[in-house]
Amino acid sequence: MHQSTRVNGVVLPLLLLITWLGFVFGLRSASQAQTGAARATVRGKITALKGPELQISGPAGVVKAVLTDKTIIRVEEAIQLTELTAGMYLGTTATKLPDGNFLASEVHVFSEDQRGTGEGHRPLGSAPQSGATMTNANVERVEDVTVQNVKDRIMTLKYKGGEVKVVVPPKIPVVKRVVRDREALKTGLEVSLQGTRNAAGAISAAQITVRASGR
Repeated sequence: MHQSTRVNGVVLPLLLLITWLGFVFGLRSASQAQTGAARATVRGKITALKGPELQISGPAGVVKAVLTDKTIIRVEEAIQLTELTAGMYLGTTATKLPDGNFLASEVHVFSEDQRGTGEGHRPLGSAPQSGATMTNANVERVEDVTVQNVKDRIMTLKYKGGEVKVVVPPKIPVVKRVVRDREALKTGLEVSLQGTRNAAGAISAAQITVRASGR
């Protein structure tokens, strides 16, 4: 008996339908696997740098990466608490206070080309059970406050779907990311790198951030 089925109003033999579905899902699975395998994130110290090639030593060992004309290099530079102003786009790690506001443990101001990166307010991804949060948002307002004779700043951060107020105490890390050229890369510096890995295992760097000391 010849079996058939109907797809979008067209009758196809069952065997042809199975082959067609297998081909479609096979392509989709292969594409997803390739995309996932290609992504690479590395954090560690630069141990060697020669031309467009660099080596980074991290927890997983030594990784080789290649810089391209499209690689974006940013440097984290320490800034003063007083330099936090309305209009900046930044990220902050914080914990919730009894009054509903948040207390920052660190603040990093994104470079302007990163505006919108990871926008939102959520549990800290690296420690979701700690109660700490990560907020990437635009600074709507900054006010000076004094708590127990200590001068703090309180930021109103606005993101899509909401806003939070974050108290920024003195003596926490506050850095600003600034776009630089390859001269900013030196051996011994702590960096984080995002890119894509080829079949040979080498990484093509899409962006590199030189971390501030202690971050």
